[in-house]
Amino acid sequence: MQNRRTESETEKKKGRKAGKILLIILGALLLICLSAYVYILKCYSLTKIQVSGNVHYTEDEIIDIVTKGKKADNTLFFYLDNRMHPVEDVTFIDKFQIEVIGRHTITITVYEKSMAGCVSYMDQYIYFDNDGRVLETSSEKLEDVPCIQGLKFDRIVVGEKLPVTNEDMFQEILTMTQLIDKNKLLIDEIRFNNDNEIILYKDKIKIELGSGSGLEDKLMNLESILSKLEGKSGTLDLSDYSASSGNAIFKENK
Repeated sequence: MQNRRTESETEKKKGRKAGKILLIILGALLLICLSAYVYILKCYSLTKIQVSGNVHYTEDEIIDIVTKGKKADNTLFFYLDNRMHPVEDVTFIDKFQIEVIGRHTITITVYEKSMAGCVSYMDQYIYFDNDGRVLETSSEKLEDVPCIQGLKFDRIVVGEKLPVTNEDMFQEILTMTQLIDKNKLLIDEIRFNNDNEIILYKDKIKIELGSGSGLEDKLMNLESILSKLEGKSGTLDLSDYSASSGNAIFKENK
């Protein structure tokens, strides 16, 4: 009987000792965590956010979107929060890449959707890529994206190709928007007349491209031609234009 009591007391002592050790370990871990937290607060204050890749949004707008309108004052906490809860579904934006490049600096790289053009549909602008796939719908008209007039649709689905009735015409549009993008041209509008000839609009100038032959040659030289017509209003006829002939005809409005 005495032996059993002794064993019981020994086990209780061991249990109390183990409990004390556990409390010491937990206290040490808590102290380490608190020390790390204080260190991060003091040494990783966020003082600079750099933004790159943005075209359709200003730097301040991008920062406001990524910070979700809240004050961002710690580099590591800001980075971890965006890793766990990334900003998604932003109009015209594909994704954000956020990196820590110093204890006090964050970089935000913006990857915008590559929009070839847009069409107007039910009071909305429908933006599509170089394959004709719908990227975005918005009530906002972007100045650097040409708007195509004359195409008809019965439905629009984001992620699917535009359901055009004239596939040949649409392929010609896609070729043209790719060339416009390649030559970094800012075109306001693309139209087709009754003879399916291509007409572009830039500021106050109507640009007639004809049936579509020699498009690459015409669009490659369009910027230099338009630079000579800056501030003017009228019609630029490039139907029979080629780089070798240089026969661009401009009729100024009176």
